[in-house]
Amino acid sequence: MTSTITLSAGPIRAEVAPAIGGALLSLTRDGVPILRPTPEGATVRQTACYPMLPYANRIADGRFLFAMRWHQLRRNTPDIAHPLHGLGWQREWDVEVLGGDHVTLRLSHKAVDEGEWPYAFTARMEYRLTDAGLEIGLQLTNDSPGMAPAGMGLHPFFPRGAGTMLRFSALSYWRSGADGLPERVVMPPDPDFRHGRMLDDGLVDGDFPGWAGIAHVTGSAPGLLVSLRADRLFGTLRVYTPAGRDFFAVEPVTHGANALNQPELPAMAILAPGTSLSGTVRILAEPLA
Repeated sequence: MTSTITLSAGPIRAEVAPAIGGALLSLTRDGVPILRPTPEGATVRQTACYPMLPYANRIADGRFLFAMRWHQLRRNTPDIAHPLHGLGWQREWDVEVLGGDHVTLRLSHKAVDEGEWPYAFTARMEYRLTDAGLEIGLQLTNDSPGMAPAGMGLHPFFPRGAGTMLRFSALSYWRSGADGLPERVVMPPDPDFRHGRMLDDGLVDGDFPGWAGIAHVTGSAPGLLVSLRADRLFGTLRVYTPAGRDFFAVEPVTHGANALNQPELPAMAILAPGTSLSGTVRILAEPLA
C-alpha cells in the first residue's frame, strides 16, 4: 500500500491517497483550501475529490440491459439503495508514474463475482499541478472481448459558506427525486446559474446536461476565484448542495445518472474492445484582482 503522496508546483499543493480510491485529500493555494479538506481518519466519500468510473452516479436498483442481456449489480453503499459512482472510488490504485508535481495511477478490473461490474477495464488517472491549479486526466479502456458501456467523472467537493456563489450555463436541468434518480427535466434550467447564484441553505440535486464546460466559484476560498474547466467529453454537470452542510459538489461527468435505464438522458459511451475514453478536468484558483 502506497502512503499519501504530496505534490507541489509554485503556490499549489496537493495530497493524493492511492490506497483510498485514488482520492485527492487536499488542494491548496498558499495554504488556502481550494477543495474541502479531508478530516483525519476519513472515508473516501469525505475526501476532497474522488473518481467515478466505469459509471457515474446511480444505476436504478443495480439492474440494466445491455446487448440483449440483463445485468444485476449489488449495492455498494449501505445507506443508498442504488449502486453508486462505479467502483474506482472503492479500490486501491497502483502508482505508475511519480514526479514532484504529478502522479499517474492505474487500476485494472475484471469481474470475479456475481454482482460486480461485468466488463473488464483498465483506468488511468493523472494528477498534475501547475502554478494555477490542478489538472486531472482520466482514461478508461475496455479490456472485454466485446462491446461495453463506459462512463466516468470526478466528484470534487468545495467549501461552502456565507457568500459562496456558483456560476455556469447549461441547456436543461434533470431534477433528482428523493431516491437520487432523475425525476423530471426542466427547460430552461431552474435553478438558473448563468448569472451566478448564491448557495444558501437550500438543496440543489441533479444533472445539468449541455453545460458550457466551465464553472466559476467565488466566496468558497478567501481571495481566490476558483474555476472548474472540463473537456467536451464531460458534457453533463451534476450539482449537489446539501441543506445545512458546509460543502457542495460540482461534478463533471460523461453521461446522465441512470443513463443505462433512461434513454432520454445523455448516454454512456459504448467502447469496442481495446478502445478508450479519455479527457481532462482542470481545477484552477487565481487571486481576485
